[in-house]
Amino acid sequence: MSTLENQTTTTYYVGQRSDQLFGFDARYIRESSTFEKFTEIPSTRPELVGVVNLRNTVLPILLPDRWLLTEPAPYDPQKPVAVIDFQKTTFAIQLDAIHGVQTAQEANHHPHPYQAETGYFSNLVTLEDGTIFTAISVKDFINQIKNLTV
Repeated sequence: MSTLENQTTTTYYVGQRSDQLFGFDARYIRESSTFEKFTEIPSTRPELVGVVNLRNTVLPILLPDRWLLTEPAPYDPQKPVAVIDFQKTTFAIQLDAIHGVQTAQEANHHPHPYQAETGYFSNLVTLEDGTIFTAISVKDFINQIKNLTV
């Protein structure tokens, strides 16, 4: 068996927000979509756009800018959202663009300079074509979101 065959790989769903790329473990991405019609919830945090009914499931739509350390941008119904589903927690985050699914070997994962600060920026991932993105730990990301107070 070659060294490459022994390496662990992770498949990421890669999206862009602002001028940065982020990768989420593809196992936890249910789908991508756009939602023009949603219900706003009065007196909520600015990160919560509102909720939509997705096949009889109330789905909150979040603006991830605060957590992804990007410049705040308003919700744009023309831009895609990624629906994340992890251990019975399902929500959508707005992205500016979807860059597709990428697989990265363990050797392509590097320590992220903001990992200690955020707790969910797990790695910087470099791909063969020179693309670099921030890998997000979905579990830790959800825990951070759950810790919000109104």
